[in-house]
This record gives sequence, structure tokens and C-alpha cells, in this order.
Amino acid sequence: MAFERVLAVGAHPDDCEFYAGAALAELAREGARVTLCVCTDGARGALREEEGLAARRRAEAERAAEALGAAELVMLGHPDGALRDDDALVGDLVREIRRVRPLLVLAHDPDTRWTPIGPRYALGHTDHRAAGRAVLAALYPRAALPTFFPEQVAQGLAPWWVPELWLFDTGAPDWLRPLGEGADAKRLALACHASQDPGGALVRAADERAEAARARCGVPAEALRRLPLRP
Repeated sequence: MAFERVLAVGAHPDDCEFYAGAALAELAREGARVTLCVCTDGARGALREEEGLAARRRAEAERAAEALGAAELVMLGHPDGALRDDDALVGDLVREIRRVRPLLVLAHDPDTRWTPIGPRYALGHTDHRAAGRAVLAALYPRAALPTFFPEQVAQGLAPWWVPELWLFDTGAPDWLRPLGEGADAKRLALACHASQDPGGALVRAADERAEAARARCGVPAEALRRLPLRP
């Protein structure tokens, strides 16, 4: 299936690139109009307090989106570290789904509390789970039915049903998607997040995950869970 319009939703400014950057770069290269949607402002994503971090991370996210070939970046601006799958976030996501009208959505797996990476485990972030839950709540029934957020419908944002969902940041993947030709774009995009990548740590962490997948599929890959959706 060709995906003309794609919406990827991450909790923080580097999440879409980290977990699914190669897939997004390849989708963009194949002609999809890719929109990156970031739920939080990223203001707490540092080892020490840093003035102006939210603005810096927005600028980094803009450069990363360009490196991936994304057509658009949307920053919702919810507080970092305190994300909730409440009506405010769900309503924002419903608006983006109805506006973008994607044929494919990528999002955090809402059930991920830890992920095995080689002999160790990476603990899941509470913001990631909240973002994943909010995306699922937005997809159905809210974005699909006119009785939810009717003020958006009155503004011309008609209901929209999304036919396919790919979950990233998942501990239960059913698809190890080879990095392929998107690998270089993914690394370039991650390197744009300099506030998160001291000494190349973010790129190395992404490579470590891709190499862990190699043990199962023979090549470096991104771990995804693919869900074709029924109306």
C-alpha cells in the first residue's frame, strides 16, 4: 500500500527520528508527505537545567525534520515530563489527524515499560506511554466520528479514519524493518539533536537498537508493530 500522507507522533523532539527515522526517511523518499508531530516542548530533556532548552530543541527538531525529508513539523508544546492523555492532548491529536488526513500513523506503543537491548533493558518513559495512549484514543473513536470535538468539524475539519498504524518504541514488535536506504538520513537527523547527543551518544544508542535487531533478522533494523485497522 502506498502512503500518500503520513503522520508520526512522538512525545519528545527526537523520538520519531530515534525509533522510526529510517522508515520515515524512506517513506518521504518514496513520495509520502510526512508530518512530524511532537507532543511536548522537550524543556526537561537534559542532564542539567538549561535556560532556553525548549527553543533550542525546537530548532534542532526543525533541522532534523529537514534531514529526514519531512514536509512539516508540528510542536504541540505540552509540558515535558508531565504529559497526560487528557482531553487537551487528545483534542490536539484529533485536530492533527483531521487536518493531515494521514493514510498511515506512527506512534509510541502505549504498553512499553521496558525493552530488551542485548543483555540489558531500556526502561520506557512515562511521556511515551501517555503519547501512545493519546494517539489510540484520538484515532478511534474521536477523530473518526463527528460527535467528538464538533467544534473542529464546524471549522471544516471533517472526521477521518486512518487505515494503518505502526507502533514504534515497542517491546513486542512483529516487524523488524531493515534500515535500508533510510539509515544515513536517520543518523543525520539524530545528529541534529545536539542537546541530546553529547559525543554522538544518541546516534550510538539508535545503532545499538538496530544491531540488537540484527540478531533476529540478519540486518540492522527498526522494531515496529504493524496494525492494519478496520473501520
